[in-house]
Amino acid sequence: MPVDCQRSTSGGKGNFGMFIERDKKVCAAGLPTAQPDDKVSDSLEHYLLKDEVDALIHDSIIPPEPPRPLPPLRKPIPLDKRFGGPFCDVAQLINPPIKTKFRTLVDDFKETAYKSYWKRPLGQVQDPAPMLPEGFDKLGTTFGKKTPFHGRLYDIVMPKEPYPDKTPESKKAGVQFKYNYCEPAFNSDLTYGHRNYLDKRGTYARCCVTDDRVKLGTATRTIINTVQANFQDANQPRMGTVLAPNDNIQNVPKGYSFGILKPPDNLPECLTFCELNPGREFFKKCLKHLNSLRKCLSKRFLPTFFRTFYLNLRYFDKENSGWLPKNIVYDYCGTKLIRFDPSLIEPLLDMWNAFDGSTSRIEYKTFVHVLNYREPSPEMPKIPDVPADCLDFRTTYTEMVKPGQPPDLSRMAGLPSGRYFDMDYPITPERCCRAVRACLPHESDMKSCLCPSVLTLLHVNHRDMYAKREPDVVRRVFEAAGEKFSDESFNAIWEEAKKHHSQGWVCFETFRRTLEAHSNTEDTKKNESS
Repeated sequence: MPVDCQRSTSGGKGNFGMFIERDKKVCAAGLPTAQPDDKVSDSLEHYLLKDEVDALIHDSIIPPEPPRPLPPLRKPIPLDKRFGGPFCDVAQLINPPIKTKFRTLVDDFKETAYKSYWKRPLGQVQDPAPMLPEGFDKLGTTFGKKTPFHGRLYDIVMPKEPYPDKTPESKKAGVQFKYNYCEPAFNSDLTYGHRNYLDKRGTYARCCVTDDRVKLGTATRTIINTVQANFQDANQPRMGTVLAPNDNIQNVPKGYSFGILKPPDNLPECLTFCELNPGREFFKKCLKHLNSLRKCLSKRFLPTFFRTFYLNLRYFDKENSGWLPKNIVYDYCGTKLIRFDPSLIEPLLDMWNAFDGSTSRIEYKTFVHVLNYREPSPEMPKIPDVPADCLDFRTTYTEMVKPGQPPDLSRMAGLPSGRYFDMDYPITPERCCRAVRACLPHESDMKSCLCPSVLTLLHVNHRDMYAKREPDVVRRVFEAAGEKFSDESFNAIWEEAKKHHSQGWVCFETFRRTLEAHSNTEDTKKNESS
């Protein structure tokens, strides 16, 4: 046996322990795959250069070579616009590209081949006379053969003298034929046949030929979907109705008005006959400028800045008088980037006695106090809207009823306002209160002054209705109103009316109530007898 087989080998490793070795010196034929003296380090020492190069090549990333460009196409590949919607060819038509100024000028020169373009009148097209010679009368020239004038179309359709109607009588609507029947025995006004009582009114034929929807205003209604009908009722108001789907007017107080309340335009000027104070608008402009300045300073400086600002201005006051020239104050404000309009600030300082216009000096303590947004502005005097000469707080009523006023015996023009013709001053009637004196007479009622009734226009007041009257006067007034009396009936009503007064006096109102009661009694007796 060879020497190599004498080493501690037992053939294949996979069959170890599966066979019984009778001879311990038996070994597999051929060269063994694993030698007992081989090591891994020995195998790595034989790493070839080609293997190293291949490993580096495979580990590196080499971009592939760019492919050759495709040959150019005659037309670009059309896009898939099956689901493009508005982003297809329509988008270019709706929003064409904006032309440049040069392209616009070139297009205009291409389109201006005629001289009439440069002399076009205002309101006409660019070339009102295309392909026509210059100076051609386009309004007075008519091409073609002139046709004879046969009159206007309006005169033919609507002639002034209507044409005679040549329709024969037998062809007109509703014509009754005459068959020459014997007139005494035949009556053309009779209707033959058996009458049915379906239409007792006799207007069945007229109802058939008349569309009731026209009378009811439903002729233009159509059948629509319920959802659309509800939408129209909520968003489209009908003529003569208010669009109120939520019925908000029921959830607000009576007399409530919707919307934003805005001040009227220059209402004082409409209510006064005097000229308004022109300085009032200028004063508002000054206050507006001051508020804007204080608002800007509130975003730039802290509240502690104004104390330092005051001390710095006080440093320039060498005389300790509290006043500085306005140039020094304005220059120091410029160093702090505080800019404002002196023409709008100086009137306010003058109003607060902090500006001397003769010496151009400013009281800097008040000036700093005005600029300080944490401090309230000084008290402002009242700015009157109208001059003092136009103010008059007297009223007609106070001048009329003041003590010692001599009575005015002349008749007043127009509607009286609280004074009666028969008395100098208004007094409270007997068994009445002050409210009756203020509300009952027509002279003190505003509604009667604006909308006077017949009694007011005829100078009839409540005293005339309740004054004592004679029988002949009462009878003449009620007969003129439409009532009819006999001597017996009038005397009976008069005696009944005298019972309503302790002394037997009768007025118009008492006689009217007695007349109504007498009429109701007679009607009741007639109903019971029938």
